[in-house]
Amino acid sequence: MAASVTVHGFLTRIGTQTNGRFGTADISTTDGTDYILYTVPGGDVDYAMLAVSVCNRASESLTNVNIAVASANVPELAEFVEWNTTIVPNGVLERTQIIAAPGDRIIVRVGTP
Repeated sequence: MAASVTVHGFLTRIGTQTNGRFGTADISTTDGTDYILYTVPGGDVDYAMLAVSVCNRASESLTNVNIAVASANVPELAEFVEWNTTIVPNGVLERTQIIAAPGDRIIVRVGTP
């Protein structure tokens, strides 16, 4: 099992905006570990508009893929925006238009903890 994850988007600030790739991870386990990929910064950031891409680099399906926008390091059930999704071999799951507040975390979990 091998998956690549990327978080990208933009932050709204007073004045100039910040955009680009904010976090990446290589996930090689299916033990349900929570990977905190990005935390929206505070300060002058009003909110972030993000996209999360999970690429299945394996030749078999990747099951139990979960994505959460959480206010703490361990997501509550209501904070998941993808739940137990399956990604086909060499396929991509992309979740766009995620609006996150300062302090929110983008968390990816593969498998059952």
